[in-house]
Amino acid sequence: MPLHTTYRPKTLKEFFGNDAIVKSLKSVLDRKKDKPHSFLFTGPSGCGKTTLARILKHELKCDDMDFYSYNAANTRGIDTIREINEKKSFRPMSGKIKIYMLEECHQITGAGIEAMLDMIEEPPSHVFFILCTTEPEKLKVTLKRRCHHYEVQPLFRNEMNQLIDRILDIEKAKIEKLVKDKIVSLANGSAGMALKMLDSVIDMDDEEQAIDALESTTVSEAEVIELCRELVKGRSWKKIKEILKGIKGEPESIRYAVLGYMNSVMLNNGGGDVAEVQSCFMDSYIYCGKAGLVQSCYLACRHISVPSWV
Repeated sequence: MPLHTTYRPKTLKEFFGNDAIVKSLKSVLDRKKDKPHSFLFTGPSGCGKTTLARILKHELKCDDMDFYSYNAANTRGIDTIREINEKKSFRPMSGKIKIYMLEECHQITGAGIEAMLDMIEEPPSHVFFILCTTEPEKLKVTLKRRCHHYEVQPLFRNEMNQLIDRILDIEKAKIEKLVKDKIVSLANGSAGMALKMLDSVIDMDDEEQAIDALESTTVSEAEVIELCRELVKGRSWKKIKEILKGIKGEPESIRYAVLGYMNSVMLNNGGGDVAEVQSCFMDSYIYCGKAGLVQSCYLACRHISVPSWV
């Protein structure tokens, strides 16, 4: 199996990094009574939110049949929340508890959020809720207050090095220091992404080939700059299509790069039009991938005029 699957942590003891969060979760889960029943994990893509949610499933001894996972990017309406509300009172099919996990919960509609508030504040004793999002600023304060909120952070550089060294030791493998440094640099603190990249080069003996392989799967800075310049100045969908066809890298990383570029343009030149371009890239691509990137670029081309200061 791929390294990121083999070494995905299944318990809090196995979870790497975010020590304060791990200690807090251990503390509340060890309570004999008054355990929290609503958890909120926030943080950037790849930092471990979903992994922690599934670890809670294990720690709370929830059976697979009683673990319900919803992607709010696809099931975001009030009907989904009403369905959960109606079914939550039913006894678990197997075991003693049931868990409802809602990923990217910031995308749930306003009416859906309102319907959730009472539901997560006083759930039945056998029901737990786990919410995850990359954009907590879009959540209502009243929702956050009803949950035990954990802000999951990307791994620090030294933690990434320790993680990679640990896996290499277990696998009885070696990679050159420059290759490891490249992985750490490109992974942006994501353990899962680091292990995917490590898996792609762990059997390579040639350092140069390994680095070339890593760069071929990550974002090209030159291509991203070309895309950003076209979005700001020309906004020709025909030209942007050609850039998108050739651009390499993980779409979420490209989104962050575009946001960073647009932010720099706004601070240096101003212009509300650039803010509108930026607004097309605010939603995460964690589930829609490159399709989300293409749609963002298309919307930026279709609806926004060229800035007057260009």
